[in-house]
Amino acid sequence: MKLWQKIFLSSLFLIIAAVNIISVTILNNSHRLLVERERTHAIYEHEFFEASFSNAVVYAKLADDKIALNPNEIRRIAEEVVGGSGRSRDSAVFDSKGTLIAVNGMNGLLSNITQSGFVDNIDSSGASYSASVYRTDSGHKMAVGSAVTAEGMSYLVVTAVDISEIYAMKKKQTDFVRKVSIISAGAISLVLLVTVLFMLSPLSRLNTYTKAIAGGNYRIRIRERGSLEFRELAQNMNVMADAVQTNAARLEKIAEDRQTFIANLSHEMKTPLTSILGFADILRIKKHVEDSERIEYAGVIVEETKRLRSLSGKLMGIVAMNGTEIEKRPVSLQSMINETKTALVPLLAKNDVRLECLSQDITISADEELFKSLLYNIIENAVKASPHGENVVLNAAMYEGDAVITITDHGIGMTPEVMKKAFEPFFMADKSRSRKAGGAGLGLALCKRIAELHSAKVEIDSRPNEGTTVFITIPGEECL
Repeated sequence: MKLWQKIFLSSLFLIIAAVNIISVTILNNSHRLLVERERTHAIYEHEFFEASFSNAVVYAKLADDKIALNPNEIRRIAEEVVGGSGRSRDSAVFDSKGTLIAVNGMNGLLSNITQSGFVDNIDSSGASYSASVYRTDSGHKMAVGSAVTAEGMSYLVVTAVDISEIYAMKKKQTDFVRKVSIISAGAISLVLLVTVLFMLSPLSRLNTYTKAIAGGNYRIRIRERGSLEFRELAQNMNVMADAVQTNAARLEKIAEDRQTFIANLSHEMKTPLTSILGFADILRIKKHVEDSERIEYAGVIVEETKRLRSLSGKLMGIVAMNGTEIEKRPVSLQSMINETKTALVPLLAKNDVRLECLSQDITISADEELFKSLLYNIIENAVKASPHGENVVLNAAMYEGDAVITITDHGIGMTPEVMKKAFEPFFMADKSRSRKAGGAGLGLALCKRIAELHSAKVEIDSRPNEGTTVFITIPGEECL
C-alpha cells in the first residue's frame, strides 16, 4: 500500500470515528436527559396516584364511620382507585407480601416487573421511589413504585407511563446520524483525497529526482519548495547529491590515476627490462666480445638492474604504506639527519656536492626508518639536481610551535606547472635526465605518503635555474 493511501485511509477512519463518537455521545446524552425528565414527570403522577389511594382509604373510613378497615375493604378501595372513574393509567397495588390485589392496564409489563424483582426491591419505608424502564411489545414503559401505609399495613403501589416516543425519537435520530455520516464520509473522502494528493505531490517530485540521481545523473538538483519538511528533505537530498557527485568524481579520478599509474609502471619497467634483455642477448649470441664492449654492456645491465630495483622498491614502499598505521616513538631529529648524511656520503662524493646540516636539538614522534627514508629521498633529489661543486643546505628548527625542516639546493629548479605535478607517481620533468640518474619518478610520491603518515606537510618552492627549497613541517603536537 502506498503512503498516500495509508494517510488517506487512516485520516478518513479517524475523522469518521471522531464524528460518530461525538454524534453518539450527544444523542445518548440527549436521550438520557429526556428519560430523566420523563422519570420526574412519572414520579409526580405516581405521587398523585399514591395520594389518591391514601385519601380513598381515609374517605371510606369516614363515610362508613369505622375506626379501621379490614384487608378486603382495602382491596375493594384499591380496585376502585386503580380502575374506577374511567382511569386509563397503568397501575397496580400489591400487599406487603407482594401479592397483587388490584391492577389496571400493565399489558406486558406486569410479568416484567415481577420477574425482574422490581416489586421486591421497592423501599418498604416509603422514603424513596423506585423507577425502571421496561421494553414491552408496544414499546417502552417506565414503572415507578413506592410503599404506602394504610390501616397499619404496608401496600406497594406501582404506576407506569408510556415513554415509547422518546425511544422512537432516539431511533430516528440515530438513523438520521447514520445517513448523515455516510454522506459526510463521502464528501470528506473526496476532500481528504484531494488534500492528501496535493500535500504529497512534492514527495512524488522528490521520488522522480531521486530515481534520476540513482540512475547516475548526479548534476540534477531538486527545487526547494513546498512545506518546511519537504524543503528540508529537498535540501538534504541536494546535499546528498553533492556528496555523491563529489565521491563519484573522486572515484573517477582515482580510477584514472590508477590507470595512469599502471600504464607508467608498465612503461618504466619495460624500458630497463628491454635494455637488460637486449645487452644480455648480445653477450649470449655474439661469439667474440671485446673487453671494452663486455664492460660497456655489463655496465648498462648493472645500471638498468639498479634502476629496476629502485623502481620496484619504491613502488612496494608506496603500496605497503597505503591503509596502514605506523608505530611512532620519540626520536632525535638531529640524530636522524646525521645518520642520513652518513648514508649519502657515496652519492655526495660521486656528484661532488657538499651537504651542510644545521639542526636544533628537536625530538619528534616518528617512525625512525620511514622518516629517514623521507629525508634521504628529498636530499637525494637535491643532490642529483645540483651541479658539481655546489652545496645542499639542510636546516631544522622550531618555528611558531612547529618543527620545520628546509632542504635547499641551487640546481635546475622547477616551473610552477612542474611543481603542481611533482608529487604524482612516475612524474619526471626531464625523463631522459632522470633515467640517466637512475630515477623512476616515485621518490616524491613516497615522501608525500610518509609525511601524511606523520601528520606532516611537504611543500616545494622553486624557480627555474635558481634552485629548489623543500619544506617539511611537523605539527607541534608531534614534537616532544
